Amino acid sequence: MTSSRPAALIVEDQPFIGLVASDILSESGFDTFHAHTAADAVCVLGEHPEIAVVVADAQLPGSVDGLEFARRVAQDRPDVRLVVTSAGTDLAPSQVPAGARVLRKPYASGELKVLVAAEDLLQDA
Repeated sequence: MTSSRPAALIVEDQPFIGLVASDILSESGFDTFHAHTAADAVCVLGEHPEIAVVVADAQLPGSVDGLEFARRVAQDRPDVRLVVTSAGTDLAPSQVPAGARVLRKPYASGELKVLVAAEDLLQDA
């Protein structure tokens, strides 16, 4: 059975941070999926076309980091709302895809809620 709730993918290599983000998004009306690397996230996106939001850490391990993953998502799935999180230095606008939002870690739950909120995503949830 398909859920009427919008779906979000959290791409985070630190499990605790991923679980906190999942709780925040679940409370906001999203079904959530998780991936720990960009490669895993590509698989999850392919299996779940209903994903409408991706929250990705800029510093993911592996051959593709979170910034490159976000660029690929923006190109392949322009319908997806992107949030790129970063605990390191501030990201320049030129480093993230057009339309992506940047969220500096640590972030408050309200900050994430505001960045992923969209009336068109949550109105029927």
